[in-house]
Amino acid sequence: MKRLRVLPEVWDDLDEATAWYDQQGGKELGDKLAAAFDAQLEPIAALAGTHRLLYKQFSRVFAMPFPYAIYFRIAGDWVVVTLLWHTAKNPADLKVTLDERD
Repeated sequence: MKRLRVLPEVWDDLDEATAWYDQQGGKELGDKLAAAFDAQLEPIAALAGTHRLLYKQFSRVFAMPFPYAIYFRIAGDWVVVTLLWHTAKNPADLKVTLDERD
């Protein structure tokens, strides 16, 4: 298993998303999104290198049942979680954001 690093910007992404869900459906819904995100971290580290590359060196998993993708890349002995992205956003913006966080 590789070591895991979550970029600070990802925690900001998660805070923004959970705040939105808290406003829509109460704190419980935001907590469920956070739990769905957290549940993917260990498998990302454990299964690093088995996911298909989607853009440059980035792979993704989903924070099901929420419409969010978690993008990550491998950097040596580390798996770097780079982005939490709402899947309804413009894919062209996704590439720009991944390039910025690379």
